Amino acid sequence: MKRILPALCTALLFLLLTGCSSPDSLQLDLCQGYGHQTKLLHLNASNEKNRQRIEDFAAVTKDAQPLTKDISLFAYYPDMTLTITRDGQASPTAIVDINGDYVDFHYSGETQLYRSKMSSEDLKKLLHQPTT
Repeated sequence: MKRILPALCTALLFLLLTGCSSPDSLQLDLCQGYGHQTKLLHLNASNEKNRQRIEDFAAVTKDAQPLTKDISLFAYYPDMTLTITRDGQASPTAIVDINGDYVDFHYSGETQLYRSKMSSEDLKKLLHQPTT
């Protein structure tokens, strides 16, 4: 009896763990500002709604247009930083500034500025969605 109980517990644990997905394979960290790093939002892909929301945030940097203005003209205190981690590999952190109707950003450590195809209004709607 003493040998059966540990074997049974091990089998049950194995069955429980095989049903788990890998929610940490896709994560998002959105922080306020650049220096303080006050976390506004942390999501992992624990469900399809979170996964889609992370992909929607990733659209900020997709198909962005490079700007010709100098990095010194970028906001002194940007609005947020955005980091998306896929399968344990963090993408370059995007330093994001909401600039009127536009969302401008640059990658940490780089001087090239970009303008997102996402509008500032769309980014604000995405940010203020309720989390589950």
